[in-house]
Amino acid sequence: MDINKKEELEINYWRDSEFESPKKFSKGNLLNKLQECRNLDYKINKHLNIIKNKKSILEIGAGQGWASCYLKSFYLKHSEFTVTDISSYAIESIVNWEKLFEVKIDKYYAAKSYKLSENDNQFDLIFCYAAAHHFVLYEETLIELKRVLKDNGYILFLYEPTSSKLFYTLHRYYVNKMPHHTPEDVILPSRIKLICSKIGLNYENQYDPYQPIIRNIPIGLYFSLIKRIPILQKVLPSSSDLIFTKLKK
Repeated sequence: MDINKKEELEINYWRDSEFESPKKFSKGNLLNKLQECRNLDYKINKHLNIIKNKKSILEIGAGQGWASCYLKSFYLKHSEFTVTDISSYAIESIVNWEKLFEVKIDKYYAAKSYKLSENDNQFDLIFCYAAAHHFVLYEETLIELKRVLKDNGYILFLYEPTSSKLFYTLHRYYVNKMPHHTPEDVILPSRIKLICSKIGLNYENQYDPYQPIIRNIPIGLYFSLIKRIPILQKVLPSSSDLIFTKLKK
């Protein structure tokens, strides 16, 4: 799909959605995101050694910004948060999550992941939750994130669908057969490794098939299997956390 068409779909989804538009704060949206908080909390604690004590945080692909509100409320109360998403309609709804989690996000605006309105070397932590597989322009995005990341800072792409080249087409087909409204990609760790080598980012892919939320029984059984046999995670469709670091020269 043409990238401009894809981005237009992602922007307007938040305007037109029955459950997630800025016109109302629906019960369905609330319950869904509170469920996702369980998984986010698991990810935060898994990477707490990276996340703790960070002072300047950027979330990209944030949707309505609920993840930053949660992170600030329970883990980084005194840190400064900037929240971005490609859709201004999504960002409009952040006020609902600020109210729910009793926090105030310092700055939020609509921006593409590869075109941010920020100064160089500004953030010591950049993260997204289940969003990087929407970006598509991975190299452009990582170049931009490297620009705004401080030396020795970290980038975390949490809870991302990953696959080897062998199963990429099948996994991408499966992901897009699931009920959602915008086209999605699957991340190839081998591709990300090549990009990072080219642009000068340190990179680690951590396979993590653990699923705090069992969305259906077959998926639960599948991830339970590949969790028990780690070698399968490198070949079959799996889930990963991607960790990037910008080391001082």
